[in-house]
Amino acid sequence: MNLRRLIATCLLALLVAACATTSLNKAESNTWLDLRAGAADYDISGKWDSGGSWTENWGSANFIQDGARFYGQLGSYYVDGSINGNYMYLALSSGKTVYYTAALKKDPDGSYSGKVASGYIVDGPGADKAGVSLISLRRVKDATAPKPAANPPARAL
Repeated sequence: MNLRRLIATCLLALLVAACATTSLNKAESNTWLDLRAGAADYDISGKWDSGGSWTENWGSANFIQDGARFYGQLGSYYVDGSINGNYMYLALSSGKTVYYTAALKKDPDGSYSGKVASGYIVDGPGADKAGVSLISLRRVKDATAPKPAANPPARAL
């Protein structure tokens, strides 16, 4: 009877260990982002959309840039990021845990596309084992109000 309990406990421990995911913290992701920060050739501040025909919809984003680093929100995640030339790097977190990292490259149309790794640094060791998905970010154009006509219509009295 005790042997069965021991075997069941061992199997349960193995199952829990196999299902556990690697978790990153903000110190690890910030070190990674600092190493990738470089030339801030583009201002990425503002609103972005991640919905695409060939990528997951992560939600809308809003970034504030400070040199080669930026921060903001993407869907329900807080974003710490860095930019280096045509590349954008993101760490998506909630609380103290970083759930995803992403590396994106600027496309000719001004959008960014790349891959996202779950639980790992996207271009680091073990990322090939991570759940990887694609992401695309397109800048949201501000709505412009129609310009008033030179001769507006007369108002009714």
